[in-house]
Amino acid sequence: MKKIFIAVILLLTVISAIADSNFNLFIGSNYIADSTVKRFQQQNNCTVVQNFFNDNEEMLAKIAAGAEGYSAIVATSYAVQQLALMGKIKPLDKTKLPNLKNIDPQFLNQAYDLGNKYSVPYAYTPVFLAYNQEKLKQLGINPDSWAVIFDPQILKKLDGRVTVFDSSRNVISAALLYLGKDPNSTNRQDLKAARAVIERAAPYWAKYDSDSYYRGLLRGDVWVSMAYSIDIFKTIQDAKTANLKYHIAASLQKEGNMMELDNLVIPVFNKNDQLAYKFLNATLDAQSAYELSSVTGSSVPNVPAMAKLSPEVKNTQWIYPKDMKKMYVFKAYDPKTRIMINEMWTGIKMNGSCGCEK
Repeated sequence: MKKIFIAVILLLTVISAIADSNFNLFIGSNYIADSTVKRFQQQNNCTVVQNFFNDNEEMLAKIAAGAEGYSAIVATSYAVQQLALMGKIKPLDKTKLPNLKNIDPQFLNQAYDLGNKYSVPYAYTPVFLAYNQEKLKQLGINPDSWAVIFDPQILKKLDGRVTVFDSSRNVISAALLYLGKDPNSTNRQDLKAARAVIERAAPYWAKYDSDSYYRGLLRGDVWVSMAYSIDIFKTIQDAKTANLKYHIAASLQKEGNMMELDNLVIPVFNKNDQLAYKFLNATLDAQSAYELSSVTGSSVPNVPAMAKLSPEVKNTQWIYPKDMKKMYVFKAYDPKTRIMINEMWTGIKMNGSCGCEK
C-alpha cells in the first residue's frame, strides 16, 4: 500500500511539473510566428499551448463564464477595459518589461488603459474590404467606400456575393462610418440609424463570417468581404500560388476604418508571473515583432521592427495605413449601451435578414 501511495504522489508530481511547464496563450489564430514560439520555448524550457478564439466577444464571454488556466491573453482595446472592470487581469510591473521602449508612443497610454496599467501593445489589425478585382472592375464598383456593403443600389450588383463579420462591433461601427458618424457612438439615434442601414443591406449579403470568409474569395464565389489584414495577407499569397485567373485585392475606405489594437495582458489566475513577464517582453522584442509582421501580415507598433520590414509589407496601406487619423480604435460600451447593442444584434440576426437565411 505504501508503494502505491508513493507511486501516486510521484505521478501527481510529474503531472504538476508538466502543467507548470506549459504556457497557455489565449489568442486569435495565425497571430504569432512559429519561429517566435520556438525560440521562446527553447529559451525558457516550456511548451507554448495556443488556445484560439475568433472574436473578442467570444473571449470575454468565456472569461466571464469562469474559464481559467490561461497564462496570457491577447485582447483588443475595449476587451482590455472590460477584463479590467471584471477584475480578471493583473496590473503590470513595467520594470520587468524593458522592451516596452520599442513601442511607438502613439500606441501607448490609450483611453482604454491609461498609463498601460494592465496591458502592453502587441499588434493592430485594420478592418477593411477585400475583393475580387476583376469582378468589381467588370461591375464598375469602386471598393474605396463602405457603400459597397451598405448601399442597396450597389448591392443589387453583388447580391449573394458579399460577406460581413459575425461581429456586432465591426458591422455596426462600419455602418456608423458609412453614415458619417462616430464609429464608437453610443447615441441612441445613431445606433438606430446604423441598424436601419444594416437591415436594408443584409438581404443582399451571403452570410456573417469572421472565420472562413477568405476561402470564399479564393473559390471565387464571394466577391467582397469585410476582412482582416492578417487573413488577406495570406489569402493573396495563396491566390498567387494557385495561379488563379482572378486577383484578390484590398482597400481601406474613404470614410475611415476600425482597427483592432490588440494587447497582451496577464490574467489573475495565472500561476507563473515570471514566465508571463518573459513572454510579454519577448513579444516586445524587435525580432519577434518583425517575424509577426513579415510572416502573418500583422501591423506592429514596434519601431525597430518596422525599420527591418520589406517595402512590400511596409508600404501596403491596408497593413500600415498612412493616415492614422482615419483609423479608429474600439472603445468599451457602457453597460446600458452594451445591452442595447447585444439585443439589437440578436434581433438583426434572428429576423433572418441575411440573404443566406432566406
